[in-house]
Amino acid sequence: MQDSHSFFTRMVDELVMFSEHDPELADGLKWIDSQAQKNGISFYDMVFRVLYRYDVDNKAKNWLETKTSFS
Repeated sequence: MQDSHSFFTRMVDELVMFSEHDPELADGLKWIDSQAQKNGISFYDMVFRVLYRYDVDNKAKNWLETKTSFS
């Protein structure tokens, strides 16, 4: 578990460093930081929630497209 946590933390840290060269990414990370502060959670937890929600939404969308294409 610690390895996956360390990997995730390093990945997020690299995104933060890269955001110095990408204004849109920097704005998104600032928004995530503000949401984390509002919710009283860590920045990393908020990034995880955003990515998890994105993944769930995409899977639901794909499932719906599959179901409606067979109708």
